[in-house]
Amino acid sequence: MKLKYLLAAGLFAVASANAATTPNSAITAQTPNRGVVQFLQGTDVAGTYKTLYTSGANGSKCNALWATNNDASATHLLTVQIVNGGVKYGGNAVTSVLNAGFANAVPAVNILALWAGLPMDSDGNPYILLVSGDTIQATFATALTAADVINMETLCADF
Repeated sequence: MKLKYLLAAGLFAVASANAATTPNSAITAQTPNRGVVQFLQGTDVAGTYKTLYTSGANGSKCNALWATNNDASATHLLTVQIVNGGVKYGGNAVTSVLNAGFANAVPAVNILALWAGLPMDSDGNPYILLVSGDTIQATFATALTAADVINMETLCADF
């Protein structure tokens, strides 16, 4: 009787070693990347869009998008849009904070946190998915005062 159980156990061990395994088919972003754009007083004209980020060939996932500026006297309306095939498909408009990211206790403006309707990851953080050919473009609406600058940065990863 013991021999019967030993043979069955041995056969099971050999058979299970040959069983097919299920591959992990989850696709995650592979190449970390960053996009930056700067609007400089005397160089850039309000209302002119600049490309902040261009999606990778297989798409991209953007997990952060923020703006800083060193303007201590004026706020600025910043507009960010997702563009595909030259068409701007909406986005987000936020008002900058005086000296955001340049003065003590004045953090950068977190644009993704203020962008309604974005999907959330498992930690509750908003993100943007871009398809191949998408770009993120940004502009500002009010003229920069003397020697001032607006910086925008995004952290994305390409698939």
